[in-house]
Amino acid sequence: MKFSIITPCQSAELPQLLALRQNLTMQVNQDFEWLIALNTPLDLTTPDWQTAFPVHQITFTGQTLGAARNAAIQAATGDWLVFIDSDDYLTSNALAELAAIDPLPADTLADLYQFPTYEPHTSFVASQDQTNVPDSLPKWGGAKRRQPKNRALNLETAVLGQLTPTTTVAPAALNWLEHKFTRNAGVNRWEQFNRQLKITGKVINRQLVQDHQLSFDETNVLYPDYTFLTQVMARTTAYVRLANPTYIRVKHNDPVNQPSVHQLDVPDRWQQRVAAWQTSLVAITDPDLHLAFSRYCLYRLHRFLYMALATSETVDSATIVDIPNFMTQLHQFLQLVDDEALGEISMLSRHILTRIQRQPVYPRHAINRIVHLRQLGRVIKHRGRGITRLAYTWWFTKLPIKPKTILYESFLGRNFSDSPKAVYNYLQAHYPGQFKHVWISNPGVTGMPKGQPHTIVVKRFGWRYMYYLATSKFQVINMRQPKWFVKRPGTKFLATWHGTPLKHLVFDMDNVASANPLYKQIFFQQSRQWDYLVTANQFSVDVFEHAFMYPVAKMLKSGYPRNDILSAPDRDDRARQIKEKLGIPLDKKIILYAPTWRDDDYYGVGDYKFTLKLDINRLKRELGDEYVLVLRTHYFITEHLDTTGFGDFVYNESSYDDIAELYLISDVLITDYSSVFFDYAILKRPILYFVYDYEKYGSVLRGFYLDMEKDLPGPLLKTNDDVLDALHHLPQVKQDYAAAYAKFSQRFNAWEDGHASQRVVEAFFDESDLK
Repeated sequence: MKFSIITPCQSAELPQLLALRQNLTMQVNQDFEWLIALNTPLDLTTPDWQTAFPVHQITFTGQTLGAARNAAIQAATGDWLVFIDSDDYLTSNALAELAAIDPLPADTLADLYQFPTYEPHTSFVASQDQTNVPDSLPKWGGAKRRQPKNRALNLETAVLGQLTPTTTVAPAALNWLEHKFTRNAGVNRWEQFNRQLKITGKVINRQLVQDHQLSFDETNVLYPDYTFLTQVMARTTAYVRLANPTYIRVKHNDPVNQPSVHQLDVPDRWQQRVAAWQTSLVAITDPDLHLAFSRYCLYRLHRFLYMALATSETVDSATIVDIPNFMTQLHQFLQLVDDEALGEISMLSRHILTRIQRQPVYPRHAINRIVHLRQLGRVIKHRGRGITRLAYTWWFTKLPIKPKTILYESFLGRNFSDSPKAVYNYLQAHYPGQFKHVWISNPGVTGMPKGQPHTIVVKRFGWRYMYYLATSKFQVINMRQPKWFVKRPGTKFLATWHGTPLKHLVFDMDNVASANPLYKQIFFQQSRQWDYLVTANQFSVDVFEHAFMYPVAKMLKSGYPRNDILSAPDRDDRARQIKEKLGIPLDKKIILYAPTWRDDDYYGVGDYKFTLKLDINRLKRELGDEYVLVLRTHYFITEHLDTTGFGDFVYNESSYDDIAELYLISDVLITDYSSVFFDYAILKRPILYFVYDYEKYGSVLRGFYLDMEKDLPGPLLKTNDDVLDALHHLPQVKQDYAAAYAKFSQRFNAWEDGHASQRVVEAFFDESDLK
């Protein structure tokens, strides 16, 4: 059994293509040829392309996926066609598992069994090397409830041979025990219909395709597969799928720069989809297949179309470009679907589609009604959770804008701090009574400016939060707004951000290990709503331009308002007051330890943990007479460290609202990869870097924008011995790093003169706003 692997490719996908080449060399079964459909010249004579299996480049006329696959099919010589995309990969046993099915009849649609993931091939291979589990799968990329739970036993032949001759095993049970495949034929032929309509990972007899002259639709850019697959299904009697996933489908987590075909922002997507359905239905003569495909199409119309059409006022032209023509197209398509399938969908949806089936009209109000009912149904299902967001969408965003109201949020409502706090304080001091100030707070947060003049504090995601989020003219936020936030005309959004970047951010990250897999797409959409982005230095401007893909013209080159306190003329008096508030003896020096979180140290998405590596007992023993330690962990870290055993040596201020005040009182900073040292350097005090996992963090995780060996104003310390030695000899550390410190300060803190708040306010607000 020889395979012809078909991979359509574009020039931008060459790095993925090389990774797939390496993956294919690991196949246990090497009886295959690889056909790469690519119009860009590819030099297959280089060492990179020398393989045990033949590799052929196939050029084709046109630019569509359908044209690429058709050309490769014509050139194929194998017994079976295997369709693999350039950014996907196979487990090493994939083709061997399929070849073990003996016999595999020609009238069979075979499937390597897709497993979706956001983990790239390199990361998966690295994890295999670490675990030494050859058949392990990458991290799941779909909904949690869909994770495969019951996998085959994978019993070896020798184990099966131990069954006694008198043991009666049903054929289906024996198939499962032998870890081969599942088979759909006869009355259950069209079960798992959705899986059968995905071309990637499918294995189809080449002679069957050739005999019936089957081909992909070369005119449909987005959906060329439906016509081909439905015709294959019409000419096959069974669907066979391997028992365990062997085809790893890598989902794109950067739809902005590297979108898959299905992530492309195409205005006529629904028109192309319905056109492909219509072409397929017309060609289907088998009544059972016709019914199954009708059900498939109607489910998608019922499930996904209405949201694309729904609008309370005018049609969103970015979703459906030409509603009247689309209604005509949909009307013609609905003439072809089975009445039985139409009768199986919900009553409201059936009412809408039958109206369009009778005449090509756009039932806007009926569609809005069904969308609203679905939204309300989700709220009811979750026992009221989400009702305030529904009110935001349905009602609050329709209310008039309040021209003198400012909404503030710092670190997702965790505290009253950072640049939003500095902007608020500046406005209160210089423009008293001019605005109504609304601060967002999580439940139980203390230190909020409740009771201050013209200021209210509202609960995050509560009713008043939704009301002011929708109606305030100004929003001042240091992280990201909710992804469902609606930027209304006439409002202004100030993104203050929260630090000079050391670690790679957003579009500079190869893979997002622990955040939402669509983090990059969501971030891009959110940042397009920002009117201004505050930057602390030219370095940040340069980084944000490519890391955020944010225009330089909309960045405020101001310095961070939160750092004004570090250059204030009364900063020593403030430091004394803060020490007294925290109960720290005035005669003790302070070590501030502010480590960051680790990308790979987490329980789940957005739920991070932290393990303290600093030897506090030894610090206390050697430095306790002169120093105290103030601990400040990153806000991502949900695990509360127990420091009660260290007596009055440790002050755990991880929940302290404003870290800038902790900078003021400290005499030395110990950090690692946190951006806190950029701000702390304004004080010209010693900085130590306790980087016990430096090699791992720099090479395996996100990487750095700076060369930590050369650019930092302090030593890199790998052990607790190093840390203690540096603390015992701080004057020498200051002398050794004086030149580096001066160079660092000029590069990163030249704008930090104590007047950043003024510059930001004057740039963000118009003169008419401040009157």
